[in-house]
Amino acid sequence: MDEKTPHIHATIVPIVQGERRKAKAEKDNDKKKYKKKPANSARLCADDVMARNKLKAYQDSYAEAMNKYGLHRGIDGSKAKHISTQQFYRNLHLQNETLKEDIEDLTEQKQEVYGKVRDMYDKKDEAQEKFLAMDEHIRQKNKELATIETKLQKAKQDYEPYKAQDELNLIHDLFPMMKENLRIAELCRKIGLGIEYIKMLFTGKTLTAKSFSFFSSEHNQKFTAEDVKLKIEKEPDNSNKLRLNLNGMNILNWFREKYQEVQRKVVPLPTNRKTLKL
Repeated sequence: MDEKTPHIHATIVPIVQGERRKAKAEKDNDKKKYKKKPANSARLCADDVMARNKLKAYQDSYAEAMNKYGLHRGIDGSKAKHISTQQFYRNLHLQNETLKEDIEDLTEQKQEVYGKVRDMYDKKDEAQEKFLAMDEHIRQKNKELATIETKLQKAKQDYEPYKAQDELNLIHDLFPMMKENLRIAELCRKIGLGIEYIKMLFTGKTLTAKSFSFFSSEHNQKFTAEDVKLKIEKEPDNSNKLRLNLNGMNILNWFREKYQEVQRKVVPLPTNRKTLKL
């Protein structure tokens, strides 16, 4: 699959039987009539399968069938809207800061309760007559400490994804070419190169071969090149951008040219037309 989000494409041929829905209304209004077909004959009619209630029923039945696999449909009739990428990262940053504050607050509460527990134990030796009441109080404080400890651990676990994102953003800031290198490495993998060849390309070497077939995810097919010279180079007009060159040409452009060549071979040439003489 060349896309990250799984989805389904359905091709529907709306072949139905029975009299047209508008036939009776046309007869009553004396409008233009179509030739009436036998009731059991097949005909094309999108209205019978593509109506709003039908489409909703398809989604409901599909969701019911997929429920046992853990798939759930969205909220029926929801007015929710997608937020922008900018707003998503803004919310992510706010949640990140809130979690940091929660961790600091819970840590302070933990230390405060821990100090109180130790103080209770010290006073226990000094006041034996209050031992039972104080012991119960200590147990209660221990429960509170355990609760805070659980909340603290959960807050730390919730913070881990944001911490990893912060570290990744820092890496990208410190090494701006890393993201571009990862993009080119992924392109090399998609066209069919193994990890050893990809490593060689990133050392600045040129891979050569008498003949090699490369896969184009854009056109979903393989194209064969002769006397192959493959190399990673910087874009002429932007040194921060990389491209994968095949025999001196950007391989993406090479794929498009090869695809156009195949299309020209498949599509028949138009026949010569006679010139009209006046």
